[in-house]
Amino acid sequence: MSAFCVSCIQPFDLEYEDEPIIYLASFPGVEDKVVFTIEPAYSLSNSAVRPEFKPDITFAVNGTVVPVLKNTGGRFGAEYPEDCYVADYKPVPGDEMTVGVVAEGYKSVFARTSIPQPFPERKIDYRQVKVGETDYNVIYVTFKDDARSTYAYGLQILNELIYDWPGEDPEVSIWEYAGAQIADDFTMAPQSLDGMGLYFDGWSISTSESIACWSDATFNGEEKTLSMTVRTNTWQGGYDVFFEHESQQHYYDENGEIVKTGTALEHNKLVMYAMTEEFYKFAVAQELASENAGFVAGLAPSNFCYSNIENGYGAFAGVCRVETDWITKEFIENNR
Repeated sequence: MSAFCVSCIQPFDLEYEDEPIIYLASFPGVEDKVVFTIEPAYSLSNSAVRPEFKPDITFAVNGTVVPVLKNTGGRFGAEYPEDCYVADYKPVPGDEMTVGVVAEGYKSVFARTSIPQPFPERKIDYRQVKVGETDYNVIYVTFKDDARSTYAYGLQILNELIYDWPGEDPEVSIWEYAGAQIADDFTMAPQSLDGMGLYFDGWSISTSESIACWSDATFNGEEKTLSMTVRTNTWQGGYDVFFEHESQQHYYDENGEIVKTGTALEHNKLVMYAMTEEFYKFAVAQELASENAGFVAGLAPSNFCYSNIENGYGAFAGVCRVETDWITKEFIENNR
């Protein structure tokens, strides 16, 4: 028995001329100036002549135009990304914003967003839980959702450690709890967002940080309790690592002798986010893409991309960030 296989081959050219598109990303908040990333975007196989990119940006807040300047040479300071565009305006909750970009040879783009109201009035509780051999700190935040808007909410724990050595300036270390420390056992299936990689509100969220994030789509207008579970660090031993505490610290030389003795103060606070719907959708899309980044050969499922930029790519999305006081046992008792 023999079999013959006949195929028809249709050649095609991967090089083609497509129209260049403008990419715009901005995540305005209430703590800093409004920062824009605005760049030309092309497909990898694009063979068209690329026109020089000279964008004309029109940014308006509540109908009033606010000038936008490029951060060339660090005009606005080293804390801003090089060559980003900055509007010297500090937003407030309720601001309605629009942005349009026109450049010769490119489709004009347009987007709108708003600055949400701050995280609602809330009650805060805390409990330590032991599961197997692992210790957890669990934070509970109860609040009434604003039924007037479609929001998302985020929780983050900020940790500060202060070493105070006699006769020296204090050594201060501040960090957000990493994504690996946050247990994936939430009751309302949030996104951990530890792969966001976004710059907004004067803060850069990178892959080493994490925000537990919930959409209010399933509890709009209701009272809900969000919980954030964090694994405790083993090197901190028997400390209650969430409440503010002070300990004695020794500094040793290479021979193991004590050189100096000081104190260490460690405490935490909650950082709470109210997010527009577009911010949440874009952030979740980035997180899902990040989760798939390590897979090859078609082993990872495809994910959606989100953009609210008309005729372009990217996102223009508002967020409001607030912090609690440093958390002590008294703080928890007074805010329950």
